[in-house]
Amino acid sequence: MYGAFRREFLHEAVMGTAVGPTRDLMLKPRNIMHPDEFYFPTLAYNIKLRLPGACVNTPSPESEVGYNYLAKFVIWGGYNVTCTTKYVRGVCIPGTDHVALLQSVPHISANKFHADYQPEAYDEMERWYFRRVAAEMMTGSYNRSSFDPAIYSNLSCSQNHV
Repeated sequence: MYGAFRREFLHEAVMGTAVGPTRDLMLKPRNIMHPDEFYFPTLAYNIKLRLPGACVNTPSPESEVGYNYLAKFVIWGGYNVTCTTKYVRGVCIPGTDHVALLQSVPHISANKFHADYQPEAYDEMERWYFRRVAAEMMTGSYNRSSFDPAIYSNLSCSQNHV
């Protein structure tokens, strides 16, 4: 899934009756190739459905398009980011060469580690994550020099939503 959504939004998207017909159509097996990649964004950018957190501004401003979903960092074939490892179905599989980059971008997660391909990269990302969690638990706060929540709160959809 390529998005970050409010809990109330997800509850309505999964359980709500107002979106039932849309959900049934889009999530029907073999109807759409990757339904989760279309279903949630379709709801998130449709203010007529009035789901909590749905974005009022569509399409996203050009200044935000370069982030390409802050919820998940992906290197697609044809992007201006080098993939020094390998591509599988047009998506770069991160490896050890990407660890420093992944630790510096504002995205919430990374796409698409493979357990049998440079597993030490995933292991290092996991150690890095747990070091950050431990530091946050000890201090009671996150590291403000390495994480800036303003990048999320200043997005047009964060400021202008249902």
